[in-house]
Amino acid sequence: MPSAFPGMDPYLEGSKIWPDFHDHLASEIGAELNQALPPPFYARLEMRPEIGIGEEEHGRIVPDVSVAEVWPPARGSSSATVIDRPRSEISKSIEVRVLFEPVRHHFVEIRDNDHRLITLIEIVSPSNKRAGVDREAYENKQSEVLGSEANLIEIDLLRAGKRVYGNLMLEDQVRRLEPAPDYLVTVNRAARRFLPESEYQIFPVALRDLLPCIPVPLRGEFADVPLDLQYVANRAYDRGPYRRGAVDYSKDPPPPVLSEADLDWVRDRLKEAQVIAGP
Repeated sequence: MPSAFPGMDPYLEGSKIWPDFHDHLASEIGAELNQALPPPFYARLEMRPEIGIGEEEHGRIVPDVSVAEVWPPARGSSSATVIDRPRSEISKSIEVRVLFEPVRHHFVEIRDNDHRLITLIEIVSPSNKRAGVDREAYENKQSEVLGSEANLIEIDLLRAGKRVYGNLMLEDQVRRLEPAPDYLVTVNRAARRFLPESEYQIFPVALRDLLPCIPVPLRGEFADVPLDLQYVANRAYDRGPYRRGAVDYSKDPPPPVLSEADLDWVRDRLKEAQVIAGP
């Protein structure tokens, strides 16, 4: 079933549905590239674990299955304690339940027949955009790639959170955009990375826009391969459970709260597609 929206469906940004869409989108990107890449290049889907823990404005968030007690600081004695025999009383501990299987973060790698990384395509996750270990891990990987000979493509289809910029001047340039984009895709080419003026291609996207068709740089004499993000997003949506009951379109989209104009537009799109009842 097709989406009611021409571009990004804001309902997919919800915490309960985003991981599924993220996985579908990464898979579709890999499949599409394997149809378009010239030899000797191939795309493969890779995964790294994420804890899914971060900081938000209103406090710490944790997965529902991970609970920790508050650690009370010990009330030490003013005098030194002498231990002259083994203790039999078990010391106080903290009961913690952790995820047996961490959250999966899928991304796409393009490699050559020597299995060298040519281009990394990252789809930013919610925990990458919040302070915490997942953001730190993402920034470390980002820094590693930006210091290498591999190209980097970053796809941020989430309105919430703080974007992960690999360059302070890039962040400044994006902040100057009017109106501020709802979504952002950046392409950083290894071939131009170490010039006096390193170059990014940025694709700002508004809620009502189609997702862009972007260049996927390879290396040397090989031409860029176009990747239509709207096409692969549509395929991910069509093959997913979103119009089949997984998303509750009777409610407003998840935060951040949309402007009244955008919210009216969202409702009109849903009515036109007969997703919700309308006059």
